[in-house]
Amino acid sequence: MDIDIRGGLAEARALAGEHKGALAAYTVLGVVIPYLLLSSEPIFDLRTVMSMIVSPYSAHVSGSIAGPLYLLGIVSVVAAGAMLAAWNAILAEIREGFVSEIMYGMVAGTAFLAANILIYVGTGLLAVLPITATIGIAEWNSLGGGAVSAAYRLLLSLAGTWIGARLCLTGAIMGASGKLEPFSAFAESWRRTHEAQWRLFAFYFLYGLLIGAALGGLALLHGAVIWNNAQAPGTLLETAMSFGWVLLFAAYFIGQILFAAGFLRASRPRAASEVFA
Repeated sequence: MDIDIRGGLAEARALAGEHKGALAAYTVLGVVIPYLLLSSEPIFDLRTVMSMIVSPYSAHVSGSIAGPLYLLGIVSVVAAGAMLAAWNAILAEIREGFVSEIMYGMVAGTAFLAANILIYVGTGLLAVLPITATIGIAEWNSLGGGAVSAAYRLLLSLAGTWIGARLCLTGAIMGASGKLEPFSAFAESWRRTHEAQWRLFAFYFLYGLLIGAALGGLALLHGAVIWNNAQAPGTLLETAMSFGWVLLFAAYFIGQILFAAGFLRASRPRAASEVFA
């Protein structure tokens, strides 16, 4: 079963045009609300991070690590739930309304998030196990002046992108069919992406580079704003930078939803009338 990248992007554009309201609503739920929640915790403030980097001994953040981790867990569940609700809204044959979609999204999103954590943490442990069982992490990091370790991390990053490309349809498959468990959707995504795996890998690799460059550029720009206004936090320019972060996260959120939905649509078997039209 093949997937045409251009065809998938065309399907994504069509879905975006058909479901503007649902995408806007779930972007607020999955991006804006989590951003506001994280903004209430000082450890997630870029100004705090910069002060800790510049002067780690003088910087002080009150509270324990349990609070931020608990908040991060809540935010992750909300974001995953909003994504599953959005996939259900734009791909299900019959929409059942926002309340039903959100209830479905929160249950399915929690399972989807837990399964992804299990897969990627398990993969990471398998990648590190041979090192820890032989020469150890410290010795490994010093091999070749760190070049060997850097090359291995790059290889793992590429492997992670490939796995992500093979599993990219999982959430869309769950949302389209109303599945609550992700493992059968993982298997179906793996099957559907087989023929197009290297095209999808190239697409998500370039997409990741683009998002990474945007994140890095915005972080540098925001950092420069903070540095030049060190004694005057909360200026209009800093507020504008916060708005920029929301826009970037919203673009990434919508892209993750629409690309997967479009590629899922493009992977459907076509009738003879469509092929020869």
